[in-house]
Amino acid sequence: MSKVSTLLIRETNELETVKQFLKSKGRKSNKTKTIYSIALSHFQTFLHNSEYSNYNIETIIGPLADGKINVYTLMDKFVGYLDDRKIKLSYQSVVVYIAGVKSYLEYYDVDISSNKFRKKVTLPSKEMRSKEPIDAEDIRAILLACTSVRLKALLLVLASSGCRVGEALSLRNGEVNFDQSPTIIHIRAENAKTKQERDVYISNEASRELKKFIHSRYGVKDEYREYPNHFIFTKRNLKRETVDTRMLYVRLHDQFIKLLDKVEKNQRNDGRTRRNITFHSLRSFVKSVISIHTTQDYSEWFLGHSYSTYWNIKESERRELYKKCEKYLTFLDYPTVENIGRDFEARLEERDKEIELIKIKHDKEMKEMDLKLNKVIAAIQRNPKLSKIKPEVLKRKIK
Repeated sequence: MSKVSTLLIRETNELETVKQFLKSKGRKSNKTKTIYSIALSHFQTFLHNSEYSNYNIETIIGPLADGKINVYTLMDKFVGYLDDRKIKLSYQSVVVYIAGVKSYLEYYDVDISSNKFRKKVTLPSKEMRSKEPIDAEDIRAILLACTSVRLKALLLVLASSGCRVGEALSLRNGEVNFDQSPTIIHIRAENAKTKQERDVYISNEASRELKKFIHSRYGVKDEYREYPNHFIFTKRNLKRETVDTRMLYVRLHDQFIKLLDKVEKNQRNDGRTRRNITFHSLRSFVKSVISIHTTQDYSEWFLGHSYSTYWNIKESERRELYKKCEKYLTFLDYPTVENIGRDFEARLEERDKEIELIKIKHDKEMKEMDLKLNKVIAAIQRNPKLSKIKPEVLKRKIK
């Protein structure tokens, strides 16, 4: 990004109207506040380099509210600016940035009709592409190539709990209960996207790797218990109660991309879409596994999605449901992996037997039908008048 753009971002965040707007949005979600801040910076850059350069994001509110500047024309040109950038933005980014600027203008009483907006502001078309899902073999290959104890622990937690990467990076020592089996991790409400706290499980394999990493950060075994508020996934020598999880994400994400390069799994679909494998891919994998081996309701609850208020079972039952899935969320514990393979082979054999039985039954039924048909043909040949009789009556006569 150029120096001018960087300066505009800094200036934008210092404007009083922007401060007030972002403060209001931040009460509900810090993530929304951050994204809308980026959206407004783009809008300020657009104004600076367009026919509206006499205005900034603050001074343009008055003319828009008074109708001196057509808000729909302005927003349509802003969409064009976002879509024509050298570094292409995804469709989702464009939509979110437009929503952020629209929300900012409406916050300051600029009247925007949703109906008129849809008719006069043309968003780029959303390109729908099929995405190859990640499977257990992909995850196993990534984990085997990982040499970072911290990243390996994080990946195993994500691939067995299905929690969002932001939720995992916000975990503290006191929020992991190794005394339960399977190990429980507590997701605080303020760290969850839905603002709903929940307890989820991680596999025994993930638990061992996570405990190994935590112990490596302290000089004495179980010393971590004395510091329940220390963040877990900071560097070994950094033991803190306050951490910028966004910067922590950036560092671990960079390591993850290098790891994907190492195992040749860092392909992109094209220049405008995300990588085929991301941290979120592990969450999708867990959702699929839990849905297949338990119930849809349980998988929705486990991942922290909105779920029916009528679905409510005891913790002991939720734990047992997770145990049904745990072996399918295990990747490096080879006895478990081999058992899964044997189970799969046994199911294939059972399916083959069922298919063979169905085939035998089908062949038998076909032979019986052929015999009956031959009887009908023979009867008609002996007495042509029978051909005029209704089939069901003829069938009774032949029997």
